[in-house]
Amino acid sequence: HPTAAAMPPAEMGVSGRYEEYSKKEIHFVETELKDWFLQRRFTMERNMAIKKALDDNNFMGLSMANSSVPDAQKAMWSDLVQGKPELSDSLSTNARQMKSDMYTKMFKDASDLDHPCRIPGSEYLQCVQSNVKDASKTRQMKCVSLFSTFDACRKGVLQQQSQALENAMVKQDIADRRAKALFERRSILLDAKTA
Repeated sequence: HPTAAAMPPAEMGVSGRYEEYSKKEIHFVETELKDWFLQRRFTMERNMAIKKALDDNNFMGLSMANSSVPDAQKAMWSDLVQGKPELSDSLSTNARQMKSDMYTKMFKDASDLDHPCRIPGSEYLQCVQSNVKDASKTRQMKCVSLFSTFDACRKGVLQQQSQALENAMVKQDIADRRAKALFERRSILLDAKTA
């Protein structure tokens, strides 16, 4: 009735106060759900734009998930990220020099000066490059300690990335579960209002 809307809350009946409270709660829940939806949508669009920019420029990341990168570059990137950048004895000295230059350029282009693996990786690749004329076994013996440091650094970065992904997934799951609970609460409130 029209007089109930004009009455102060203290003078309303129990059902009037409940109805007013329900309206406010529905408004609050809907605002929270809109915020959740917009946040998810913005994050999705941002991530898709970043992925597109990286794919367009042939970036493949640690997961090597870009199918448009040539196979030779994928193989070298895999060596830098997971394997061991090494030069086969079957290659000529010039080919080994060229391959070591390619490893070094790819690595330096992919890591900025602040990257934790920049120095150990550069030191290892410099060792490989300096010993390009040596046989593979000799070169490995000379560079083994530098590779161990570089490998430990790479594994640390991969572990950090894995942990960050897990944390982000947990955070997203919490937000999604909260949104589901809010949506269910909204449904209950709307059902009670129409009953």
